[in-house]
Amino acid sequence: MKSLLVAVLAVNLAAPSAVLAQTKSDEAAIRNVPRAFEDAWNHHDGHALAQVMANDVDFVTVGAMWLHGREDFEKYHTRLLSGRFNESTMTVLQTAVRLLRPDLAIVHWSWNIVADRNADGTARQPRYGMMTMVVEKRNGSWLVVASQNDNADPWTPEEGQMPNLAMPIPGPPQQPH
Repeated sequence: MKSLLVAVLAVNLAAPSAVLAQTKSDEAAIRNVPRAFEDAWNHHDGHALAQVMANDVDFVTVGAMWLHGREDFEKYHTRLLSGRFNESTMTVLQTAVRLLRPDLAIVHWSWNIVADRNADGTARQPRYGMMTMVVEKRNGSWLVVASQNDNADPWTPEEGQMPNLAMPIPGPPQQPH
């Protein structure tokens, strides 16, 4: 009976540390999703970019285009990255992860991009934005199932002084009005 009690206690004591280790491992893998996105973007590789997406992904672009499915995501981004974004560089600035379940999480990450061009070919100023991704663990891999990408609009100094911003977005300083 003592050995059964010891075994039960050992399992109960080990379980939280195993869950914690799994959580830390999963969080590291989830934090890698924006980095993989950044790396594929900076190599201008739409196929590699699509590999972080689930087959049934819903992705809303910064231009408010809703793409459904990895195939459409890949076609769109391959065209974009070989066109007016072919010299652009994206940088992940900050990443925040919130596990909703052991297999589901929300990832917010801020970014900046330089050297992209407008549709007419003119150069753009460096831009900042934030991506929100819902990632799900499928067959051992964390994949994006839904995402919304947003440009940061310029704001006045008064607007930018919101209390408790979870992830401030840097941007060009605004001129006082």
